[in-house]
Amino acid sequence: MANENIIIGLIFGLIAYIFLDIGKGIQKYAIEGFKEDCSIKKKNSGIWVVGTILTSLYMFIQWAALFFAPINIIAPLEGVGLIILLLFSHYILKEHITTNEIRGVFFIIMGTVLVTLFNINVGSLSMSHFDLPFFLCFSIIILVIEILLIFISKLNDYKLVGIIIALTAGTTNALQTVSKRITTIPEMTLYFTIATFIFAPLTLLITQYAFTKAKANQVVPCFISTSIILASLISVLALSESLSWIQVIGIVLIIIGIIFISAFQKESENLNK
Repeated sequence: MANENIIIGLIFGLIAYIFLDIGKGIQKYAIEGFKEDCSIKKKNSGIWVVGTILTSLYMFIQWAALFFAPINIIAPLEGVGLIILLLFSHYILKEHITTNEIRGVFFIIMGTVLVTLFNINVGSLSMSHFDLPFFLCFSIIILVIEILLIFISKLNDYKLVGIIIALTAGTTNALQTVSKRITTIPEMTLYFTIATFIFAPLTLLITQYAFTKAKANQVVPCFISTSIILASLISVLALSESLSWIQVIGIVLIIIGIIFISAFQKESENLNK
């Protein structure tokens, strides 16, 4: 069972992803307002700013969550955020919820329950748990491979480049999550605080670039799935956090749910249309 610190981290994590996805929903609401009535741009600008503030607060609240709980509990909550956005879109933006989206919600809830209930880690982290050389090598190798794939795609008329860039954005988001967790180690706090503030805007920029090269219903599942899987993998390999087989099954269910909610949507119903 999770100890008290992990429960606190779980609560902060849920709040973080609720802020993130409600913020995205508010931004979308404002953008739709721009399209419908150019005479109220000032009002919609204010609404968009509120959404942006919420998405920015996510970064710090998630950071707080990672001070209390391991990555393999917090990172998968990103799937729960999609459910919040789905409900916001249905009740506030009046968008229809499809059968595939309902299936996605089911898979995400089941996966989150498995990941949370079968956690075998404690919330604390020390320098003895952290393999810095492996983290640096692993991160550099992954990013170099993705950059090479982008260039190879360029040589082949940019086929799949949007998806590859989405995977890269998911990678930098995972590195941002891991960096926040590493700041709980006193010896590494300064260095990985700087790393966090590098990865955060980098993730935003790369994600926006991915949207210019591929449909949102391709970018979203690739981004979130990569972020969850890589963050969980690095937590095991570089931070000595454990991941039970039941939690692995839970993460797989969350990924399936993300695909149902994102990849099977019509483009007109998508988050970033």
